[in-house]
Amino acid sequence: MSILTLFITAVAGANFYSLLNFWPLECQQLYGPNPHAVARTVVAFGYSVALGVILVNWGLSVFNGANRELLVISSVLMTAGVGALAAVNQNNPSLGIGMSFLGGLGVGGIIVPAAIILTIISPDEVIATVTAITLSIRLIGGSIGYAIYFNVFENKLHDVIPTIVGTAVVKAGLPLAQVPQFITALVAQNTTAIAQVKGITPAVLLAAQDAVKDSYVEGFKMIYYVSIAFGGAAIISSLFLGDIRKYMVDRVAVDIH
Repeated sequence: MSILTLFITAVAGANFYSLLNFWPLECQQLYGPNPHAVARTVVAFGYSVALGVILVNWGLSVFNGANRELLVISSVLMTAGVGALAAVNQNNPSLGIGMSFLGGLGVGGIIVPAAIILTIISPDEVIATVTAITLSIRLIGGSIGYAIYFNVFENKLHDVIPTIVGTAVVKAGLPLAQVPQFITALVAQNTTAIAQVKGITPAVLLAAQDAVKDSYVEGFKMIYYVSIAFGGAAIISSLFLGDIRKYMVDRVAVDIH
């Protein structure tokens, strides 16, 4: 049971850091540069993680355990919410707010309650060690998840930007021969080089701006698709958790006066 709980913690850490690192970046790319619009989209996730922690810990007390059921529900919410962010684009910020809130509830319902569950079932003399291991596993899972997500995201952007941006700027009037030079300058964010591209017009720049957003949407989709696999593993693992009700007693390990 301890191994399964640690594995679920690692998966939750991976999805937590995927949201923590990539969701604000996506909001910045799709809904920026207005900081208020970006903040309104991101803030729901932060509150939902805290709410998920509170609700599941409260549920452990109210239901005298029920850890399997609570973690299954949290894993489902995490998988559904984070995975559904793949449908977010620059035209539906409300969907992003709702799905990030849902995913945050699931993530919050695992990352801290899993540590609480492990301390409940652990012998008194190793509670501190188990807590430290749980926190370490969460960070390791997050680091591994971030590395995977970043590489998936980077590779997808590398594949789609030339096609999506190139097609858009040619339709807007940029000569085909100038597309490689324009994309190179655009990726480097070199405004001086962009201005020197022959055939550049405000219409081309606007088309490129919209195409870049479309490219980022495709890149972020891959992150959320991969998160579904992690979430599915967490759901399956949660189904095999043992019952902690026999450990839910009123005994105090250390009475500090």
